[in-house]
Amino acid sequence: MATSSRIEGADQRKRARLASPEGEDWMSELPDEILVSILSRLTLREAVQTSVLSKRWRYVWTCIPALNFDANDISRHCYRIPQEDHEYNSSQWGSVRKYNYSKWVSGVLAQHRGPNVDEFRVCYDLDKVSSSHIDRWIDFALSNRVHSVELSLSNLFMHPCPSRCYRLRHRVLGLSSLGSSLKNSSSNMFVGFKSLKTLSLKAVKVDDEAIEYILSNCPLLERLALHLNFRLRNLKVVGQSLLLRHLEVVRCCKVKTIEICDTNLVSFTYAGKKPKTMLLKNAPKLVKLENLQLTVCHSDLQRLRNYMLPKLKNLKQFVLIVERWFNDSLLGFLVMIKNWPNLQRFVLELSYNGSHRHDRFREAPRAKMREAARYCHPCLKVVEIAGYCNTCDFELFKHIIEIVVILEKIIIDTCNPNPDSDTDSDSDSVSEDGYRELQSDEERQLRTLVSPGVEFVILKS
Repeated sequence: MATSSRIEGADQRKRARLASPEGEDWMSELPDEILVSILSRLTLREAVQTSVLSKRWRYVWTCIPALNFDANDISRHCYRIPQEDHEYNSSQWGSVRKYNYSKWVSGVLAQHRGPNVDEFRVCYDLDKVSSSHIDRWIDFALSNRVHSVELSLSNLFMHPCPSRCYRLRHRVLGLSSLGSSLKNSSSNMFVGFKSLKTLSLKAVKVDDEAIEYILSNCPLLERLALHLNFRLRNLKVVGQSLLLRHLEVVRCCKVKTIEICDTNLVSFTYAGKKPKTMLLKNAPKLVKLENLQLTVCHSDLQRLRNYMLPKLKNLKQFVLIVERWFNDSLLGFLVMIKNWPNLQRFVLELSYNGSHRHDRFREAPRAKMREAARYCHPCLKVVEIAGYCNTCDFELFKHIIEIVVILEKIIIDTCNPNPDSDTDSDSDSVSEDGYRELQSDEERQLRTLVSPGVEFVILKS
């Protein structure tokens, strides 16, 4: 009896929160469409919790069109360990969390009753062990005419292991190994492709053929984001029939070629190693490319033409991460920015492979580099050089001062980019990788080159 009384009392208090001052439960009288709209503004976990308010609310949440499975919303559920056994090691504990997360997502999808899904988002550290679950989730989303799909399967604090990443297989897309559509594929899946407008895949392995198939079969696709894709080699976005407006390719380390031709793209973001070929042709609406980040190994840039990048008239910020030998010339990187007249901020981050490398073939292009780097840049205002240390860097610094017309600020970071390397105190503070600390006379020489109106900052360790 006591238990029954407590339940009835709790139910009355829940109803009271929805009731008007006159005691009427006016909110429960609203049409389903309005209630669903209200619940869509809550997190998924909060929306599910409304099912205990009353019988009227029990299944309302099952019709919400936005399914956002953010790990932060269910962290306590995923991290909960059974009271009877706390002797899990870290690996077992991670498996338990992933199992709880997958169980929660699958349970919600099994109860969903809505006519379609506008947004489907999975954000949790999952890998190929969860492939069967993820395959079913994708099939569910496409079968419900999804508009937006995001699979973010990486750990924010750890780079994913390529061999363990989830792979989006051809059969999940209804694509055979020979490139043709599977005859027994669900017709609802293809309806889902026709409705898809946004696709974001992070730490998901997708090959060239699958990307081409997606672009060809998603006529409404406007935004495509590919992050940490370890199977992508050659990306082609070609054809005016594509409605694609926004493209992101971030940290896809295996990419060799990127071809963007005859498209309606208005923004393109690329961050990662410089591909062997990057072709941008006849993309007149590509006006919002304002930020670009590249990672290059200096030894790969054997000829002047390798420094040439496409003309990007609206690029405003360029971050270049370079792995080089200690005595490599850096003038080629000024050639890179020559075709970007509106560039305002140039950041160069340097790391070192070693100090002793005498290669006569590397010295040959330096005259051409100096000649190609002689021009005036009209808009560059801020230059940052991290890992500055030697005479080759001084050559770069001097050229920057000469060619930049309206330079406002230059920052030189002289901290060792490889802090784990040992420094030899008997060799003028030269570390084992060739890094040498900036001396006081060198600092004075740098300051004499800078105009009085330019802010000059030197960061030291």
